[in-house]
Amino acid sequence: MINFNIKTILVPVDFSPASINALNSAVVLAKKFDAAIILVHVAETTGLSDGTQMNGPTAEENLMAITFHAEQKLQTLQHSVRDNFLLHCQAVVTTGIAYSAIIKMSATHHADLIIMGTHGLSGYKNSLIGLNAFNVVKSAACPVLTIPAQKKWDMFKKILFPVRPIPAALEKYDFIRKIISANNSILKVLGLSSNDEKEVGLLKDLAAQLNEKLKADEVVAATYFKVGDNMADEVIKIATLMDTDLIVITANMDQSAQQAAVSPYTRHIINHAHYPVLSIKPLTANAVADGITDDNGNYFSTPVNHYN
Repeated sequence: MINFNIKTILVPVDFSPASINALNSAVVLAKKFDAAIILVHVAETTGLSDGTQMNGPTAEENLMAITFHAEQKLQTLQHSVRDNFLLHCQAVVTTGIAYSAIIKMSATHHADLIIMGTHGLSGYKNSLIGLNAFNVVKSAACPVLTIPAQKKWDMFKKILFPVRPIPAALEKYDFIRKIISANNSILKVLGLSSNDEKEVGLLKDLAAQLNEKLKADEVVAATYFKVGDNMADEVIKIATLMDTDLIVITANMDQSAQQAAVSPYTRHIINHAHYPVLSIKPLTANAVADGITDDNGNYFSTPVNHYN
């Protein structure tokens, strides 16, 4: 069993209510695991004045002003986290394209987890998830917890754990074991497969392996099976019925895409869930899938984060 630790949590902050809500969840987890929080604000360089108007500020002057004000606001949040919750907290303001800068910062600071809101100032993806959040889930090497804006999530008591017959299907359990223990969570295991007999057999084997882990960890759990084609829709349906606090998914990559992209299953759940979603890439993911991008969106290889 892999021993994952959550010691560094990176929280992108654009000062929207959604990002502050995500920070609240990050503080709760950081206190449970004695983790450090790194607050990151990205001053985006697009759309700045280039000084073409008479006596107008240059783009550089505008960026300096934006960065200065962001630093003041972020330091206020940093002091609040330190003083009110006695947590180690850093504040970093950087520039560039938001999602690319977030991914770079997570690699630089060896983040074990990124926690971010899904309804920030950057707009929406399919009207439900912020574009920056979607791109971070797609490209970050470490797990990403996306927090919807409409509710505070400070406990993860009811966890939905979909299992599909795919490689590394149970790796995500090893990551969340401590989250389950810290919250005394109840786990609902949802086995998902097509009608293929081989897939059904593999799924049953995986369920048996997981049950052994759950028994050893004394986790309260119930296991259900669903055979069909619309797996992502089934996850959303069950999450709604149980009013879950957290959905934990394996963020698989679509290998048929010309550049790294999350699979349709992963994308559908992230886009449509009204609950926090913890997206965890398999440690066996290839270098392109686990790469990070430059400001032009080009991928370059980075070592897989083993969350030591």
